[in-house]
Parts: sequence; structure tokens; C-alpha cells
Amino acid sequence: MHSPRVALVSGFWGQNIGNAFFNIGGKWILEQVFGEGEVAFIQDNPGYRTFHNQAKGPPGNDDLYIERLDVDYLVLQGPLLTQSFQALWGKTLSKLKARGVKILLVGSAFFKFRQAELDSVKGFLAELRPELITTRDARTYSILKDWGLEVPLYNGIDSAFYVPKAYQPFKLINGVGYVAFNFDRYPEPTIEFGRAKGDKSFEFNGEVWSLKTPRLVSWLAHRSKVQAYLGHVLDRRKLPDRLLGYDVIRPEHRFNPHMTYKIYQHAGAVSSDEPWSFFNYYANSALTLSDRVHACVATLAYGGSAMLFTPSPRAALLERVGAHGIKEEPVSLCMDQLEGERRDQLTWIKSVL
Repeated sequence: MHSPRVALVSGFWGQNIGNAFFNIGGKWILEQVFGEGEVAFIQDNPGYRTFHNQAKGPPGNDDLYIERLDVDYLVLQGPLLTQSFQALWGKTLSKLKARGVKILLVGSAFFKFRQAELDSVKGFLAELRPELITTRDARTYSILKDWGLEVPLYNGIDSAFYVPKAYQPFKLINGVGYVAFNFDRYPEPTIEFGRAKGDKSFEFNGEVWSLKTPRLVSWLAHRSKVQAYLGHVLDRRKLPDRLLGYDVIRPEHRFNPHMTYKIYQHAGAVSSDEPWSFFNYYANSALTLSDRVHACVATLAYGGSAMLFTPSPRAALLERVGAHGIKEEPVSLCMDQLEGERRDQLTWIKSVL
């Protein structure tokens, strides 16, 4: 009898490097369950590409390699419980299940939590009947539990919180500390020190930080992604390269499409099509301010402090690990508690499989 062969769907790292964070963490989880060498990354559905109408399913003329593979398990992760989930994956998953492939949803979540999305996903999950589901936020778990799907279900955490298990960056030399400001969509706030004012303020390392967001650029960013990029063109501020003795590093999570004018508009710019560079930056950051959920996840997972700037409901995954108030001030996690969450989830998955 052969060892189980496990295909872990991954990809679109250049489009959103945060996808790589939970892909890599998820691979580590599965290797603890099935063994090293038994888990392989497999290309994601091409229907997720930027500017494609996902409701139409895959773009056509595409080769879905997963349908050719002799595997025992297919694993999907992330906020895949969308209104387009069935359109993108229905035919492929039906083919795989028909020949005995087991489907696992690990670190899964809804995308927008709107009623149309919930209605669409509910019917598809009842039909799909995955082998197990772990969620990454309590809101998704509560909704799925109320549906009574008769599928093993666990109130879990995002797979990206396992990244430090898979990769440990080197430390920095003395005297080269930095803060990481990652603002892909919403504008980076202007920061002043000394007294509380502006839109938000907090104390960090003995100093009061006051943050003010430019109104026009912020308004455009909240309207749409396209208008957000217009806002970056209109934002003519000269943002600082150092603050309180720290260099300012500005990671960009969207490598593709590569908008050079935006990425390298200010000093300390970082952009890469691979995730390990980002792990290095976030693991060693003195403080991370970001509108990207997974920039905060990586920073917190490595023991750092982070603050989030986004209205996205997907931020619920941070509340699941106790990062309450992360939109109001920088927070850090109890690492013993996080390790307990990682251990308990892994134990549960092993018990089911």
C-alpha cells in the first residue's frame, strides 16, 4: 500500500504574495500529517487571475493539470468560499471525487460574507462533502457550524501562522533596524511624534505616534482598486526614509502586474515574486503598519508587533488568534497561546484523517 499522495493547490504569488504565506504554512501542516515528500504544490485555478470575471469559471483553453494526476488528496486553502467557488472548481472537483480523491479545505474562509455568497457556498458544500474543513476565523466557523453540513469541522487558524515552522530567517546585524510600512491599496499615513492628534494615535517604544491619512487618496482607495492606483499617482507627498532612528522599508505585495511608478514611488521599496524575502523583512521588523492582512500575520507569527489598516472582513482571522484592537494600535501575540493553537489544530487534523 502506497503512502498518501497530497496535491496542495497554490499560486498567484506575484498577484498577492500573501497567498504564498498560507500556501507554505499549509504545506508544513500537511507534511506533519502525511510525511515529507508526500505533499506537492499544484497550480491554482487560472480563473483567479486579475481582471478575469470569476463567475465565468476558468478562462477556457486552459489545462487543469490536477485532473491528470494520480493523487489521493486535493487540498484547498484561504478565502475560497466565494460566490464563484462552484463556477471555478465545480467540474474539476466532481471529476476528482468520482475517482476517489478526497477534498480537504484547510484554513478556509468566506471572502465577503455577503448573503449571495453564503447562499451559493452552502449549496455547493452540501454537494461537495469535503473530507474535512478547518476555518481561519470564528465568523466562518460559526456560519458553517449552523449549516449542519455533516462534515468534520474545526475552528482553526490561518495556515500562514505556521510559516515560522517552515522558514526561520537570519537575524540582522546591530544598528540596521527598520519599520515595515506595507500599503498596497490604501495610502500610507503621514506620521508625527510628540502628542496625540490626527486620525489615530498610539504609543510605541516610548513615543506617541500620530497618524493622519490624506483624505482624497483615501476616498479613492475605498471606492475601487483601479481608483486606488489613481490615488497613488495623485499622492505627491514625500514620505520619510527614516523615523526615530529606524529605516522605513516599504514592501509591496503585488508584484504582478508590476506597477513600477507605484512600487518605487518612495524610499525603501521592496518587491519580489517569491515570499522568503518578505518573511525576512517581517520577521525582523521593529514594527509593521500595513493594509495587508498577511503582512500582519507574518509579523505576528514571528513574534513582532503589527497594526492593520483595512476595512476588509477577512481581517477576522487576526481576531481568531487574539489580535483584538489591531486596527487601533500595534499589537503582538502571546507566543505560547499561538503555539497551543497550532498544536491543537494539527492534532485535530491528524485525528480525523
